[in-house]
Amino acid sequence: MYVAVIKPSYDTNRTNLRDVIPLSGPFGMYIEPTRICNMRCFYCMHATRGDSEGALAKTGFKLAHMDMELYDKIIDGIMKFPDQPKRVTFSGLGEPLTNPKLGEMARRLRKAGFTGRNDIITNGLAFTPRLADELVDAGINRIQISVQGLTSEAYSNIAGVSVDIGSYIENIAYLYKHKKNTEIFIKIIDANLEDESEKARFFEMFSAICDTIFVEHLVVMEHQMGDHGGKTDRSLNLNGEPFKPCQVCGIMFYFFQINIDGDTFPCSTPGLPTGFSMGNIQENTLQEIWDGKKRNSMLRTNLRNGYRTFAACRECSSVVCITDPAERLDDCREEMLKRLPE
Repeated sequence: MYVAVIKPSYDTNRTNLRDVIPLSGPFGMYIEPTRICNMRCFYCMHATRGDSEGALAKTGFKLAHMDMELYDKIIDGIMKFPDQPKRVTFSGLGEPLTNPKLGEMARRLRKAGFTGRNDIITNGLAFTPRLADELVDAGINRIQISVQGLTSEAYSNIAGVSVDIGSYIENIAYLYKHKKNTEIFIKIIDANLEDESEKARFFEMFSAICDTIFVEHLVVMEHQMGDHGGKTDRSLNLNGEPFKPCQVCGIMFYFFQINIDGDTFPCSTPGLPTGFSMGNIQENTLQEIWDGKKRNSMLRTNLRNGYRTFAACRECSSVVCITDPAERLDDCREEMLKRLPE
């Protein structure tokens, strides 16, 4: 019998987007605390790390942690929005737990007066009892742990690292036991499970040490890493439900991502090209970027011509992941355009 509730990661109680556009600030934000990762998962650009001709090298990205002075500018910007974001998540192209200042980042955000959700998306490999206690005490509301395999051999094949599964589970179990008010969500992608028996084994191994658990469908940026031999069936969303294609991306209207360089983007997809940035917080405040001409032009182009107009969005993963009816804008384009400034 499973202890955890089996349900998807994203909230289904969503605001009807067409009723609130334009927003005075983002509903959700991703902050990339680091671009360093301790894995080389086959579906990620980090799988090519060290290859001078690989997908990661071609981006020109530096592999480093976010500078804390830059992070303080982000906090200042968050707190100056007319309404605080509902959720700020530490996530990006790197593994958040590799940044030794992650707990301090969470504490500074709370100290500044942030009252919304503060989440972490992690592979969980770097968890120790000390780090678990630090993050819980820092005010993290939710920790999403992405499991990559059920055996050490699977981790070697999928993530390119050797993992002691017993210790891995022990550290997550400690986190769950001492989580206080922090919610623990554990998931794995379907491409990392061989069959239904492995799926059942996943639930047996992890359902007693988390609050919610799920098997997600693999959806990735195909123009970055290919389709992995057909494993990325784009007819399904993150929850394995049929995906109904849309022309307008709703995510652009409520989301904000900031990477370690200070570049900002209108969605949660990691590793987006610098040329797609809406602006850099070294040059403008978050509010200036949010209300700025470049972002507004993106929104208007999205409404007029569809999200595929943008090269970075043509094989988008984010728009396929979440297909909630509350975010559908295809049938109200003209009305939304009238609300946005020219």
